[in-house]
Amino acid sequence: MSGDIRYDWTRVEVRALFKLPFNELMFRAQSLQRKYFACSEVQISTLLSIKTGGCPEDCAYCPQSARLRHRRQGAKN
Repeated sequence: MSGDIRYDWTRVEVRALFKLPFNELMFRAQSLQRKYFACSEVQISTLLSIKTGGCPEDCAYCPQSARLRHRRQGAKN
């Protein structure tokens, strides 16, 4: 398997990943992560209050997303 970020996985390759021992999978993930990010840095993400719906980010998967504000307005404190 290639040691780079990919988006073209076949089903056979994905099945092979599921068969790997956990420590091997973690090693591969950590090796790839260290290729692109400093090993001593951690990105911290937080969610704003779900009730307020005040998140400015535009994540398509999140119900707090700015793109969903046109469908519903968050509660005001």
